[in-house]
Amino acid sequence: MAVLTQDKADRAISAVLRYGSLISTLVMALGVGLMLLRRPATRLTTYHRIEPVELFSALIRLDPAAVTEFGILLLLFTPIFRVIVAVISFALERDKKYVLISLGVLLVVLLSISFAVEG
Repeated sequence: MAVLTQDKADRAISAVLRYGSLISTLVMALGVGLMLLRRPATRLTTYHRIEPVELFSALIRLDPAAVTEFGILLLLFTPIFRVIVAVISFALERDKKYVLISLGVLLVVLLSISFAVEG
């Protein structure tokens, strides 16, 4: 039975935000650096929905536009990971009220993203 102190939960959430933004910034900088080193970057096809197969195959080839887009995706997913960490920390604290609130926030964020991607 794991007990999580508020301080540890705060540090975990802080680490997710700090390292998520740092890693995404480094990935985007790598993409821009590749763009500057190579010929003009090829663009991924215009899409309403991100096709992971296309993105990841372009990432393997180190396509500058794909690397930059992946960094942007990481930055967009950082707050989602933060809410997931909050849900886990509240669950470990056995605080059902805040688990439900955090799950509600996660649901709203995911629904908002799905509506934005569909539109």
